[in-house]
This record gives sequence, C-alpha cells and structure tokens, in this order.
Amino acid sequence: MTENSNTQQFIRQLAEREGVSEEKIKEIITDSFRKSYCKGENVGAELHFEFDSGLLVYRRYKIVSELNDPGKEIVADNKLLKSGQVKDGYFLLPLDVKNLSLSINQEIKDRLRKDVGEISWERQFKLYKSQEGKIIKGGIKSLQTKEFQGKKYYTVDLGRGVGYWAKPEWVMREEPRLGQRFFLLIKEVKENPGENTPQIILTRADDSFVRRLLEQEIPQLKEGLVVIHSILRLPGLISKVIMEKGPVAKEKNLYIEPAGTCIGEGGEKAKSVSRLIYPERVDFADWTTDKKKLLSKLISPVRLIKLNIEKETEWEIVVPKQKASLLLQHEGKMLQKISEYLGINVHVKIMEETNERERLGNKGQISQQIGNYKNIDVRIVEEIE
Repeated sequence: MTENSNTQQFIRQLAEREGVSEEKIKEIITDSFRKSYCKGENVGAELHFEFDSGLLVYRRYKIVSELNDPGKEIVADNKLLKSGQVKDGYFLLPLDVKNLSLSINQEIKDRLRKDVGEISWERQFKLYKSQEGKIIKGGIKSLQTKEFQGKKYYTVDLGRGVGYWAKPEWVMREEPRLGQRFFLLIKEVKENPGENTPQIILTRADDSFVRRLLEQEIPQLKEGLVVIHSILRLPGLISKVIMEKGPVAKEKNLYIEPAGTCIGEGGEKAKSVSRLIYPERVDFADWTTDKKKLLSKLISPVRLIKLNIEKETEWEIVVPKQKASLLLQHEGKMLQKISEYLGINVHVKIMEETNERERLGNKGQISQQIGNYKNIDVRIVEEIE
C-alpha cells in the first residue's frame, strides 16, 4: 500500500485518472483491504478505516464483560485496551498497514488494481453505450491479423477506449494507414468477458453512418429546416440522399430548397461531406410524391430524354449515350435500388443525342402516347423531358 503521507495524493490522482469520485476510490480501497485481510484466522474480523491523515486501519472489538466471540469482542479489563482507542463502546486496535505480511500486501494491491479496472470498464461501457448510433472520430491503432467475430479488423484509438473496425465494414478502396483518422459510427457496444474493456464495434458501411454524418455537418438539419426523407446507398461508392422541408420550415412557411440547402453555395457543404466520406460520392435530391419527377432527380446528373410507361410498374427511360455509363455504373445496382424504392421496374434505353427539331417531335409523340394512361400527368412528363 502507499505510504500514509502520500495516501490523499494517491487517491486524488487515481480518482482523476479513472474519472470517478474520491469517495469511490476510498470505497474500493476499504473493500479490497477487507477481502484480503478478513480470511483464515481473521475471518469475521470487523475493520474501521480513517482517511483524515493518511490511511489508518483498525480492527474493531466490542467491549464486553463476558467474552463469547474472541474475534469480535474484548473484555473491559484487557490490558490491550491501552494500545488502542476506545470509542462508543468499541475498542479500535491499530493495524500496522505498512508491515502487514508481504502476501497480504500483494493481495491488497492486486485486488485494488482489479477493482479499479472494473470501475474503469464500467465507466467506459456506460460512456460508449450511450453513444451507440453516433459518430466518433478515431485513429488507426493497429491491424490485427487474428480474427474478431470471424473477421480481420483494425483497432481504433477512440481516446478513452479502443474500437474494432472489421474489414467488411471498411467500404474503402485502399486499406487505412496506421495513425490515419476517420469519422466512424459506433454500431454496437458489448460486454467483453475476461477483458477490462468493452467491445466497441465501429462501421462506415451502415446507412446510419451517412445520416449521422450529415446531421453533424449540415446545421439546417439540426435546426429542423430540412430533414432526411430517405437514403439509397451503395456503401463506399455512392449515396442518394432524398431531402424534404423540415417541421420548422413548414411551420414558418419558409421557402427553402432542401437539396440545395445541403449542397450549399458553390457546392461547399457537399464537398465538405464528400471529403469526410471519401471515396463515396453523395448526391442530393428533393423529395416529391410524384414518382416521375423523383425518378428524374434520382438519376441525375443523367438527363432523362424520354419516358415510356407500358404499365404502371414497367417504365422505360431513354437517356443520352454520353451519360449512360453513369447510370449503369456499379453493375447498375443504384438503378436497381431506385427501382425498388419507387416500386417500379426501370428499363434503360440508350439514345444518341438528336437535334432540336427531332427532340420536339419526340416530345409531341410522348404527350400523345401517354395520354392513354389516366395516372400520368402529361405536363409533368414534358417538364421532365
């Protein structure tokens, strides 16, 4: 144990380091001492602790006229009473903390270390458990070749804890470098049996990562001027974020362009988000209940030349050849997500650019063709075109 003269400083420093009160550290010390001392011939011994002038430990005996329990009682005429204190009918016999047997001293130290470790674990667990689903920044600490939950992973220094970033959650073209810092989502925090640290599972693959990052970087989201309606995402490749007016903007009847607000003047906000989520690209679109308009917005920057609707759920879109590759990149997975989101099957037809006269002719043809579909607004189709 620490010398008595240094006990208060020891308690204060330990409390500051572990982020707990000094009273909690004192409680750990007394519990550790009791567990180590009160066994063998000392089983059942009652102890009294004082911290006013260092650490003073007493064995407490009840003063009685007739002795029944030598481990807890002492008779009033016992000469040993002169070597201690008498207080409230009890005799306090001072224990020489410094000169306790080496085995007891070592055991007290080990228990203290273990108990403080458990307090640190509980504090870490509560701290990070409360941050599940939130964004945190951390630096790559090491690449673990052993497997965690069946996957290779990076350990990430989070400041007061260490997170696990499994390889399937990287969604990056290149492996992270040691020391490189990232924004990550705390996906889950679990107890870690046998360890003094919780399991903090990190990700960038979960759709909530994009949502939380946008909420962090775009003030208008926090202010309720705009809200995220939906996110269509291919992790690590592209996200289509559908925005709409928030409750505050609706209540105050404010004119606001949700997607434009997120893009910012000169694309400043969008560029800022893109840097944080690189190499993934983020596109914004305004929400509308009109599927035709929404489809046009979601395939942007590809221009929709023509829309053919054979059935309510079977749509054919005609796009220019020069931009078709953007629509079909990533094996067409984003177009598939858009189709599923809108509840339709989208078929793509690629067309060479035409001159203005041909384009106007196509436009009139489209208006005539889709006039047969009662759920189609010809004017909107013309605007989309």
